[in-house]
Amino acid sequence: MASINRVFILGNVGNVEVKEFGEGKFLVQVSVATTSGYKKKGSEDFVNTTEWHKCIFAIPNLAERAKTIKKGDQIEVSGSIRTNKWKDADGNERSMKEISATHYSTHKKAANNEGGSTEGQHGNDDLPFG
Repeated sequence: MASINRVFILGNVGNVEVKEFGEGKFLVQVSVATTSGYKKKGSEDFVNTTEWHKCIFAIPNLAERAKTIKKGDQIEVSGSIRTNKWKDADGNERSMKEISATHYSTHKKAANNEGGSTEGQHGNDDLPFG
């Protein structure tokens, strides 16, 4: 049976962390908030729930362009879900779900309220397979 590991989110940028590994290699971590809501049954009250997603931009050309992402930007991210596993200082197994980004598009808020758009996508040259 075939399976697909694909995710698409649209939300607002929180923290942006750029890590450089020398020789011009970068890893960009972006937290993205998505909000969904519902109307309470039998009431006019609307309840919002916010989820935070950790997005990793590691593909070389994509990571270089992702360095321009700023807190507060609206962003569309697509990629796949991966589980990062490690042992903490006490030797306990830990894990965290992350989005390994393969494409993004930002919608920046300009001073004159006119939004701009920037896209980043890797080409086939960035793929580790043919």
